[in-house]
This record gives sequence, structure tokens and C-alpha cells, in this order.
Amino acid sequence: MAGETIMSVTYGISIKPTNDPYIEIAEKAVHQLVLALVPGKYLVDMLPWLKYIPEWVPGAGFQTVARMSRVLANEMAFRPYEAAKREIVSVNHM
Repeated sequence: MAGETIMSVTYGISIKPTNDPYIEIAEKAVHQLVLALVPGKYLVDMLPWLKYIPEWVPGAGFQTVARMSRVLANEMAFRPYEAAKREIVSVNHM
């Protein structure tokens, strides 16, 4: 219900009662964030210089998680924004 209110007030988007793509993206992004914030889960938490190693290096799984989290965060922010812009344009062209 909180997600529905936020999407409605912020973007003017109606949320589907089930399987809404905007809510699903937000849930995935928050899930990734919760997993990443577990203290000490990744060695990079104790050795910050590891953030500069390439993703393909063994033990750099945190790089993959960070990349996926960035993608989800961007999608969560920009997908509803782009949908709202399209809706505004379509209403103004009628």
C-alpha cells in the first residue's frame, strides 16, 4: 500500500493489485540492498582497496552484486519517471 501511495502521488501511476512491475523492481532493489548491507559479508568491507579489482577476479563477487544493484536502483528510479513523462506527452498531444 505504501508503494501504491508513493507511485500515485509522485508519478500519477496506478499500481496493479498483483504483479505490478514497478513494485517488483522496488522489491528486488531493496532485497539486494539488504543483502549487501550485512556487515562483513564481503571482504571489501575490511579491505576497501578491493573495490578497484575487476569483476572477473575470483572473490570479487561483490562487484557483480554492486553492478546488479546499480541496474535495479536506476530502473527503480527512472522507469516510473519515464512512464510519467510519456503519459504527460500523450495527454498534451490529444
